Amino acid sequence: MKNIILITFAVLILVGCAGTRKPAPMEISTFTLFDTVSFDKDIFKATYHPGTKTIFAMYHNSQEILFWRNGRQINAIGGMGNQPTNFLNLSDFAMANDSHIYALDSAAKVIKKFNADGKLLGTMELGYVQQPTKIALGNQQNIFVYDSASGEIIAFDLLDKQELYRFGKFDLNKVDILYANRDYVVAFDSVKGQSSLFSALGQFVSHDSGQLVYDAYNNAISLSSDALVSKMSAAWLPMTPGVGLMTISGDVVSIVVGNQVRLLKLDYAPVL
Repeated sequence: MKNIILITFAVLILVGCAGTRKPAPMEISTFTLFDTVSFDKDIFKATYHPGTKTIFAMYHNSQEILFWRNGRQINAIGGMGNQPTNFLNLSDFAMANDSHIYALDSAAKVIKKFNADGKLLGTMELGYVQQPTKIALGNQQNIFVYDSASGEIIAFDLLDKQELYRFGKFDLNKVDILYANRDYVVAFDSVKGQSSLFSALGQFVSHDSGQLVYDAYNNAISLSSDALVSKMSAAWLPMTPGVGLMTISGDVVSIVVGNQVRLLKLDYAPVL
């Protein structure tokens, strides 16, 4: 009887380990353009949610984020005013895996959370931040805010909305886009054409040329004015002049080019 209990316990441990095992690493083989959406004005930043097939696009100067689905605009948030969906100064936004949008009002020092249809779900005040200008979501439990006045990246807990730690003060001069995932935080400076890479806990790792993001398998993907490149494989795609900011969600990369948002799918090589 004792042996049966021990064997059963061992099997349960193995099953539990199998359930939490990380997916096998996959190599990017190609980048495939599958859609191009044109807007009536230049786009500052855009991201795409594969599950809802929604593009969230932020205009450069009009303080708006458009919600675009099935070939049409379904909603928009932003603009000056006193309504919950208005902002004093909309400076950035980030998208969670569940399609929720976090929009940063740098003047009010507030982050507003919306669902994929544009309904306000909540707000988060940023205490002890002088000039918040960029945000990025990490592991869905924390959010990173770049304070351009102090030159620091500040990590906040999304559950209790408390500050966790700060980093990057002596490594950053200018940040045009902030990116984060479970393991890394990347700050891109368009003037230098350089990305500063940190661990999720704030340790500086390296500087790298071009914009840098990571897919679900932590394959590094770099964008420059010349090409979109997988730094972990031979995948490569030439770019036209005028490429803007890049974001990634799941297996889709979104690239802004003027008033267009170009969507590219990551194709993976078979695991042998």
